[in-house]
Amino acid sequence: MSQRRSAATLALGATLFLTAIKFVGAVLSGSVGVLSEGIHSFLDLISAAIAYVAVPRAGEPADEAHPFGHGKIETVSSLLESVLLLGAAGFIAYESLSRWSEPGHLDHSWMAISILVVSIVVSFWVYQQNLRTSKETESMALEVNALHFLSDVLSGLGVLTSLLLIEWTGWTWLDPLSGLGVAVYIFLIGVKQTKRALADLVDVQLPDEELKEIREILSRFTDPVKGIHDLRTRRSGPSRHIDFHLLVCKYLTVEESHSICDRMEKAIEVTFPSAETQIHVEPCDNHEKQCPYRCDRIKGGQA
Repeated sequence: MSQRRSAATLALGATLFLTAIKFVGAVLSGSVGVLSEGIHSFLDLISAAIAYVAVPRAGEPADEAHPFGHGKIETVSSLLESVLLLGAAGFIAYESLSRWSEPGHLDHSWMAISILVVSIVVSFWVYQQNLRTSKETESMALEVNALHFLSDVLSGLGVLTSLLLIEWTGWTWLDPLSGLGVAVYIFLIGVKQTKRALADLVDVQLPDEELKEIREILSRFTDPVKGIHDLRTRRSGPSRHIDFHLLVCKYLTVEESHSICDRMEKAIEVTFPSAETQIHVEPCDNHEKQCPYRCDRIKGGQA
């Protein structure tokens, strides 16, 4: 938890700094491209603040009111951040199109360029820190935070390129064009993250590659396991919920069946440490003579 909280704190502090210097650059230069970057960072500031609050809350253990834990809090925070991205994209696009017909002269352009260089370096560093922590802790909020900083890097490079070209060519129309490019990029990220957050909220099953891994793990268990069916999965924040029906020889004791379930749960946790697995045990009703696992031997105490 302290690792996730530290990453959220780093993101919050870095975003506050980036927002301030970009708005200063936008005011001094009059660049809509730099203004779009300032708005982008301001949204990141809101996102980082949400993550700062949501991440520790989502990591709290289950309680009486939340028997399945608090993981959905992180998903809701990710959805809110994504909606903010979509709103920002619309505003930046409006500002860019408004200035398209009458691009103004840029003042203090080299100061704006310097500010963008600093912001790109800082954003890339924080992106790496948050991405690494999100993978280690499986935090969706921190992953969204990392993507915000990556988008800062990419959009900042675009605006920086346009400012350098304006300085060399005098083509001031490149400024609103760069702002429009940032708007499109933010919009695409917002749509992608909105879809992902909604998928978790409506309990869409885990990705196909994860389902394949789970089935491969379960396939290692054979005699006296007769089969596995009705596998269901969903995600809640960093946690994965897995349940299925386990068909075993009807002559196994409760203790023996429970032992198999324990081994299955531990095997799944090796690959998915935060998984919560529920197993419903069912007896095999095949006649002893038809059973390939020799239930008659188990029944007679010879197994």
